[in-house]
Amino acid sequence: MMMTKTLIGAFSVVLICWSQQAGAFECLRPEKTSPGVLQETKQDEQKLSQLFAGSDIEDGIGIAVADLRKRYPQATDTKLVNYLVGAYCPVVAQMPGLSDGQKTAAIERFAAKVYELLVEQKL
Repeated sequence: MMMTKTLIGAFSVVLICWSQQAGAFECLRPEKTSPGVLQETKQDEQKLSQLFAGSDIEDGIGIAVADLRKRYPQATDTKLVNYLVGAYCPVVAQMPGLSDGQKTAAIERFAAKVYELLVEQKL
């Protein structure tokens, strides 16, 4: 139950960040030196974005979480979700024909799917 509350709280932050953007859709990126940010290289982030662009989203999430858990065994679910959302955002930003609202909705659906998989302990 505590994990669910933590995840819901973090999920709210993700949604607020995207829903309060003014103007054109853009991907928010945390500062690399911020506490709780996984220290991945730009190449790692791009590789993960390519994984999400080229595979079934649920499979991509599973692959990414397994890899991140190996490299960051102490990472919280919230840190993992924040990183995955950050990696998925550029994929959504490049989707042609979507309005800013549709892109935001795609990010929200992705974050919800990641949380769902983590809460149900499928990952």
